Amino acid sequence: MTQNLVFIFFLSMFSILTGCTTTRLEEQTNLPFEILEGESLVITSNSYHAGNETENDFLQCINNSLANKQKTFNLIPTQEFINQLYPWFEPRTAPQTTEDLASFLGNDLVRQKIEMLDVKYFLNISGQTKTNSSSGSLACAAGPGGGGCFGLAWWDDTSSYTASIWDLEQESSVGNVSASVSGTSVIPALVIPIPIIARTQKTACEELSDQILDFFSRS
Repeated sequence: MTQNLVFIFFLSMFSILTGCTTTRLEEQTNLPFEILEGESLVITSNSYHAGNETENDFLQCINNSLANKQKTFNLIPTQEFINQLYPWFEPRTAPQTTEDLASFLGNDLVRQKIEMLDVKYFLNISGQTKTNSSSGSLACAAGPGGGGCFGLAWWDDTSSYTASIWDLEQESSVGNVSASVSGTSVIPALVIPIPIIARTQKTACEELSDQILDFFSRS
């Protein structure tokens, strides 16, 4: 009877906590733009030297998601582009803002390489996933008769990312889209811990890639 009551308590707490997941999407257009079939995009991010904390696995997720969801434009993988432009797209030499584009593209070798690859836009990604709060506790013990864990722990994560669309011809940002996803992860334990993870970063990746495709669909 006691175990049943504890299990019902865990289920109630889980329902309350996981009901707090939210998603917020935003979009802003600054200048007219268009992308033609066959033109290329590159996913970029500001260097860690400039204080950027965007995770590499999120950038890879955006690359993969956009490549799988559309066939209109050519998406050049970030690392491949860095290798193609070596040494002008290393962390210390890549443009960090649209104000840096003029001097970056002023290099004849850089411009020739970009024209050869037919790169029309940089999609500059910024943002991060962070834990806002956590609570609860788990206690585990083992003895001659066996072992187990008891308790309940949870934490809130927020994954917020923005893609700024840099037009290399206009040398400016034509717009930006953003996705912010918040969710609660829970680990209830009644002998065996059962982690229930809110995959906020993965959800933000899919939402942001959809936002990017929707943005370009109206060009």
